Amino acid sequence: MAESARALLADYRPGRGFAWRRGVPVSAAAALADMRSMADALAGRTAFFNLCDDRYLFTVAFAAGCWAGALNLLPQTRQAATLDRIRARYPGAIAVDDAWVAARLGGESPPMPAPPEIPAARTVAVVFTSGSTGEPAPQRKRWGDLAIGSALLRRRFFPATPAMNVVASVPPQHMYGLENSVLLALHGGFAADSARPFMPWQIADALARLPAPRALFTTPIQLKACLDAEVALPAVARIISATAPLSSALAAAAERHWHTEVHEIYGSSETGSMASRRTAEDDRWQLYDGLQLAQDDEQVVVRGGQLPCPVVLADELDVLDATCFRLIGRSADMLKVAGKRISLAGLTAALLDIEGVEDAVVFASPEAPAAERPTALVVAPSRTVRALGAELAQRVDPVFVPRPLVKVERLPRNSIGKLAHADVVAAWRAARRPERVVRG
Repeated sequence: MAESARALLADYRPGRGFAWRRGVPVSAAAALADMRSMADALAGRTAFFNLCDDRYLFTVAFAAGCWAGALNLLPQTRQAATLDRIRARYPGAIAVDDAWVAARLGGESPPMPAPPEIPAARTVAVVFTSGSTGEPAPQRKRWGDLAIGSALLRRRFFPATPAMNVVASVPPQHMYGLENSVLLALHGGFAADSARPFMPWQIADALARLPAPRALFTTPIQLKACLDAEVALPAVARIISATAPLSSALAAAAERHWHTEVHEIYGSSETGSMASRRTAEDDRWQLYDGLQLAQDDEQVVVRGGQLPCPVVLADELDVLDATCFRLIGRSADMLKVAGKRISLAGLTAALLDIEGVEDAVVFASPEAPAAERPTALVVAPSRTVRALGAELAQRVDPVFVPRPLVKVERLPRNSIGKLAHADVVAAWRAARRPERVVRG
């Protein structure tokens, strides 16, 4: 029988390390006191935007919202128009940032013997999809489901580790960042660093501040930047990547350079993380324990685990059995020309494998059906577009080579390395100049 309630802090021990702030540990007892102060400040509210950058303050606010019954709204962008659209659905929602939270902590209150129990069925957060394929969509998350997902993630990557110190280079407002640095602290007994490092030396410094054992949760873009910068990292038990495809070559290079294992997570805002692979060694994905796949006509459905109901996946999979699959690409991104098939993600990966290409994305042309031929943006300062097109034609069927292929200085990636479709199209339109475009 499913539990009706779960503790706000699992395995609560007052003296255990709950977080790290500038190299100083924060105890579970101190964190619980801060959560109580914040919960008092949120009393009577039904929803708030959790916009904290400091990971510890975000976690305090997130837990306080769960405690007070105030819904955490977690947009991936802070554009005023986006917040206004969300606020229209949640009237009265206020914006809570680092300063707002910090000003309400530190009050005197008697110590609590144990954290409160939160109803498992309580909806505690709304995360939003990245908008990579269109308008960001809200996904409601219940406390009990999040706890199950944390347990499955912990069991997959750290089954015999009683505690782990975590550095995450992704924002906690994203489902990946929420799971690996916030929920693992609340449900898994881990301690996350409060910073959100971005540059390679910031990631190295954040890891160096923490004692072993350490884990790094990051993205392929940041992992590649760390390799290119040849930064020295202290011993890391695991490096885990998500938010974009990780090439086997990049994963293998990272394993050699830092003498660790690099794993990749498959998931979505709708499902949370649900499968993983060690990318340097295997192209197959293995579902977390308790999850199962089923083929339903042309769709693939996943059920079990943290999912309150079955979810139809947006990706096209090669289902090997009920718990194992290969990823082909997003169903909406499959190209079919002259009886041949390839995914936009597959084309992007082929383009990224070309020497001199620093970043790239292949997408459906906004001016013609994708079936006729896709287009691409590429960051490759040392290569000409004509040479790139010719080399790509040697790696994929020439009918799929993007036209036009447009060179840009950088791609409009957001804070976790994702590309919103609207931003990609805007960048493509702005960059299309005759001297930067190769056709036919």
